[in-house]
Amino acid sequence: MAGNEFQAWESWPEKPLNRNSYLETVMRIKHLIYASIIASAPFFAGNALAQSTSADPTLWGIYGAHNRHDCPVNNRETAKEVIAISMMDLQPLLEKYGITAIVDMYHSGLEHTFVWVVQTTRPHDLEEFSIELGVARWNDLKFVPERTFEDVVRDVTALHGLEDWHPGDDS
Repeated sequence: MAGNEFQAWESWPEKPLNRNSYLETVMRIKHLIYASIIASAPFFAGNALAQSTSADPTLWGIYGAHNRHDCPVNNRETAKEVIAISMMDLQPLLEKYGITAIVDMYHSGLEHTFVWVVQTTRPHDLEEFSIELGVARWNDLKFVPERTFEDVVRDVTALHGLEDWHPGDDS
């Protein structure tokens, strides 16, 4: 780079952002983005990568959100779909998509959200599971690797060398 790496940032207030200036800025800061990703990889990748390739079941959250018009409380057709799902034998569908257990299912009616925690050997198939089950029809979905609190405590203890630390210690 020729010493003007941050030229786009310096001129940001004066010039309107257009596609070319945006792309130039991204190209100039891409090394910072890559460094951020690489720096965070050891903490997150251990869990997420292991889960995406592991034969052992791992925890994943299926997070859903819908608008009030599609909410089963307000929408008769959606309510019928929810009732139909509750009456389904899910076992064949779970086996088809590598889900070994539904750990729990939580819903917040007033927030129009839900989270289902599942154990799966194939997290990349959760999208197809949600589509075939029907919940993708009226929900925006996210699939997130989950960790137990004990996993977090173990990992941050090791990460920060706090194996011998106890609350109340000054160091």
